[in-house]
Amino acid sequence: MTFALFLLSTGILPQTLTAQIDCGETGGMLTRENYRSDLSQTNMYYTVYTPPCYATANQLYPVIYLMHGSNDDDGAWGRLGLKDVLDEGIAAGTVPPLIVVMPFGEWIANENQFESFSWENVFLTELLPMVEASYRIDARKTTRAIGGISRGGFWAFEIAFRHPELFSAVGGHSAFFDDYHAPPEFNPLRLAQTAPALDTLRIWLDRGKDDFAAPGLDLMDERLRERGISFQYTVYPEGQHYFTYWQQHVAEYIAFYVQDWLNAPAVSAPPALVFATNTPAPLPTPEPTQINDQGNYLFLPAVAFPSLQATINYESLMAIRSGINAAKLVLDESTAAALQGYGVPLPTDALIVPLNALENTLWRDRSLYTLLPFERLTSRYRVLHIVGGMENALYDLPGVHPLDSDLTTYPFAFQSTTPNFYRSRLTRLLLSGVTALTRNTRIALNENGVSWAGEAVKPYTERADFFHTSNEVSFSPGCPSFTEQPLGAFCSEETHFDLLTDVGLDIVELTGNHNNDYGTGNYLTTLDWYAQHNMRTLGGGVDIEAAQQPLILSHNGNTIAMIACNWVGPYYAMATEDAPGAATCDWEWLREALPKLKAENDLLIVTVQYLELEEYVPSPQQQSDFRGLADLGADVVIGTQAHKPQIMEFYNARTGEQAFVHYGLGNLFFDQPFWGNMRFFMDQLFIYEGRLLTVDLFTGIIDDLARPRPMTADEQINFLAFMFNTNGGF
Repeated sequence: MTFALFLLSTGILPQTLTAQIDCGETGGMLTRENYRSDLSQTNMYYTVYTPPCYATANQLYPVIYLMHGSNDDDGAWGRLGLKDVLDEGIAAGTVPPLIVVMPFGEWIANENQFESFSWENVFLTELLPMVEASYRIDARKTTRAIGGISRGGFWAFEIAFRHPELFSAVGGHSAFFDDYHAPPEFNPLRLAQTAPALDTLRIWLDRGKDDFAAPGLDLMDERLRERGISFQYTVYPEGQHYFTYWQQHVAEYIAFYVQDWLNAPAVSAPPALVFATNTPAPLPTPEPTQINDQGNYLFLPAVAFPSLQATINYESLMAIRSGINAAKLVLDESTAAALQGYGVPLPTDALIVPLNALENTLWRDRSLYTLLPFERLTSRYRVLHIVGGMENALYDLPGVHPLDSDLTTYPFAFQSTTPNFYRSRLTRLLLSGVTALTRNTRIALNENGVSWAGEAVKPYTERADFFHTSNEVSFSPGCPSFTEQPLGAFCSEETHFDLLTDVGLDIVELTGNHNNDYGTGNYLTTLDWYAQHNMRTLGGGVDIEAAQQPLILSHNGNTIAMIACNWVGPYYAMATEDAPGAATCDWEWLREALPKLKAENDLLIVTVQYLELEEYVPSPQQQSDFRGLADLGADVVIGTQAHKPQIMEFYNARTGEQAFVHYGLGNLFFDQPFWGNMRFFMDQLFIYEGRLLTVDLFTGIIDDLARPRPMTADEQINFLAFMFNTNGGF
């Protein structure tokens, strides 16, 4: 339903509409700004929508403050299609020209702090006054509204119910409430019973039928009714706690917020404010550029994650840049407009679709690809590597990831007053599976050397900010001989430790079931070696307490929590209160640890040593266990046990988030010479401003029992076709 049709159906079209200035602009502008929060000592961001003709109009505008959900950012509402809804409504005269402010709550909005330091205080004492002094906002209660999604809905109600004198309307879209989420004086459910002047607010609540936040919303409904407060609560017949639901109802949300503003006369701005627009200059035409810390606006070629396409020719990108030959290119309307703003002529054969149709279009026809603004990447898209033309290619693969060049020759990087990419905000975490420098791998290393073993993957592993592997075997003097009867069969030679340093290993997972094979003394010595070489460890340690400790990575403004455990033993591989080994995957521990880590960090990754199945698909129990970890808050769940690579999925967890689950990566350095066991994945996570942006799949083959290498283009297509289409795959 379009915005105009929705207003007609609700009967709230005004008799008169605010007059519009005809300046030739057909759409508003989204601008990202930043400020320094002295309360939190944090650099904060917000995105602002300003209406068409804002720069030339002489009036004040009503304002809506819209907040994002947990672990999202100020781009959330933009990704839901808010700009298109507003542009359409303003053009049709069914929405008055207005300003929408979308703040990024950073880590503060996820903190359950409500006294002197809270998101309420940052918002009310720092953000709101600054914004309303910088933009031509009609800063009255009657022309100010607030709302939010999920956790943002909680904050919108907390702020509005405590300060009803500031707002005319408050909306909660799948707002998350519970009786124990906050002290009574800050809890919207308690404030609904006690706070004064709530009858001066227009109140909206909504959810889908299958929303997990339903209990709290139903309780809010009950308490407002008991008090006799007028409000609207809509339960739609379909919908979960997910962006596809909210995206379907953005028009209804905006109709609610603006319904009292539709027939209001325009308010002239005082002369001092006429030119205080804070609006950036029009988008410049492209010119030769270089990515730098000042930032640039970047578009990347991308496909649906399970597409078999992995690369695109540089010449094809240049043809698109010139406005010709765009077969199989699909663009959403917003991106098409943005490209035109940068002077890119749209190819006539490009398919243009609505913003909310892009992802489904690509997943339905996996032969299509798109160009996507950097900030709109999600893990459901995969960035294409570029073949040819990138003079700064740093390694020999079937194509080069665009960000592995300085982009001076990349045709879709632009200078901009509103950049969407800064290298200094990006973290790359590369996860690999089983490393076991033993048996025939040990013999091959002695014959050929450690440099030979790692040289084919080293250029890729070195590009990551953090490179991880699960090393399952400790190093032992005189290996394979032993001074006492070993508990298991495997050891690694001390000289082969150089392979780990040669490939730039940063993180060693210790959940493997062979680290104690040659005794705890060798385990502890190996543990010391990791520390001496600045390698961080997780999933194992000197005792059970150390083994259960999470690894927290703080890098480029991103905080990433990693935790790892062993599900299968054997008993002698496991840490105890007084012996080293791996952490046991104990549900009691995990149920307590994972939600806490999720709340305190931007991203939570769980890696697991599971039963080593000779299957490409997980067992029902493995699937249940891995999904259970996601339900507890893990954003990424990876099986590091698999000798055969296993399938992956996007799982809609009970938290309301979608987790990336990869059931098995396969071997990295190990000697299993079978078709499946020689093939492997490495998953590189691109994390930007606290969000998992995309996952890059490295596909490899182990040659000569010890030397992993990138697949050729043909090998990669065949492998991806097998993995994506095997039973249970995408």
